[in-house]
Amino acid sequence: MSDTLNVLRALQVVIVLLSVVVIYYATKGYGKTKSKSMLFLAFGFFFVTIGAISAGLLFEFLNFDLTFVDTVEATCQVVGFLLIVYSILGTRD
Repeated sequence: MSDTLNVLRALQVVIVLLSVVVIYYATKGYGKTKSKSMLFLAFGFFFVTIGAISAGLLFEFLNFDLTFVDTVEATCQVVGFLLIVYSILGTRD
């Protein structure tokens, strides 16, 4: 169990780091182009990142049940991916 938990922790850290990179470049792209799609892309990845961070904090430090933690993370990811899909398909700059 401990090895699996350590792998999960490492993967969550990688998700957060990669999401921060994407958010940085998306906001930088928005600053240059003022493209709404880049802004929605940044917000989408922001929600995905918040999901990963909240899952880690709720589970590791606040001792919430894993089912609740997964539900919070999945909800944030659904919102994030909806925004990402909207940034690709729905915006008309």
